[in-house]
Amino acid sequence: MLKGNIPVIPTPFVDGKIDYESFESLIRHTSDYVEGYVIGGSTGESPALSAEERIEIAQFFSKSVPNLHIVIGLGHTNLAEAVRIGKAAAEAGVRTALVPSPYYFPNSLQSVKAYMASLAEQTGLEIVFYDNPVTTNTKYTAQQLIELAEAVPAIKAIKMTDHNMDKIRTLKRLTSLAVFGGDDIICFRAFEAGVDGNMIIAPIIFPKEFKECWELYQSGKRQESFSVFSRHILPFIHMFGPGDEIPTTKMLYHKIGLFKSAETRLPLLPSDEDRTRETLLGYPL
Repeated sequence: MLKGNIPVIPTPFVDGKIDYESFESLIRHTSDYVEGYVIGGSTGESPALSAEERIEIAQFFSKSVPNLHIVIGLGHTNLAEAVRIGKAAAEAGVRTALVPSPYYFPNSLQSVKAYMASLAEQTGLEIVFYDNPVTTNTKYTAQQLIELAEAVPAIKAIKMTDHNMDKIRTLKRLTSLAVFGGDDIICFRAFEAGVDGNMIIAPIIFPKEFKECWELYQSGKRQESFSVFSRHILPFIHMFGPGDEIPTTKMLYHKIGLFKSAETRLPLLPSDEDRTRETLLGYPL
């Protein structure tokens, strides 16, 4: 069963090209403390990546960390291209895809069922369904998520960005689905609601501390876990988002020497001086 901390990671660029040396630095800094990585997701600027780049990233991570879970983001509005990326990732050894409802077009439960079923059948990947009402403009009840998973057996887990904690509790009570917290800002509340792991950014910002926090919580030491969370993690996640987590994370990684550049791709803009100063209040260098 997929579980634990599988953080979403940014894609480093230098002069417009993917910087694989910075990816290697990220892996060295974090791999001992996480169960895997989500690559090519929204935090990885997937809408600004070509299909070839998304495939190359999957191949790189499959070779670089063969003992960790690699989850490839397959958010798209073009099913055929999502299938192409997913098949190539599967050939490289990836077993799981993180897939939101298609964005831009209006969605219905029936259309999303059909989309997910086709993607799963054609790629052979297991699916973590990404319940993200903000970016997809699609809201689901817990019962609709259950119906979706029953219709598409390849859906083995849900990433929950919705702030409705009762949905997490309902899914854990009524299904065998794994549920992952999906928003840094409310991640400890997601602990309390019973998530099986976290697909957020904080575990790569504070790798050792987040692992300690999670393991304390899993062992029943809630107060000790919350103390670690409050002391190390909360100040930063309060300052680095929401809304511009990608440029602020890249800025921080550049500041501490993990990324050669804080570069983003348009339409995203890098953090300006004011946002840099604010964010570093939560991560004093």
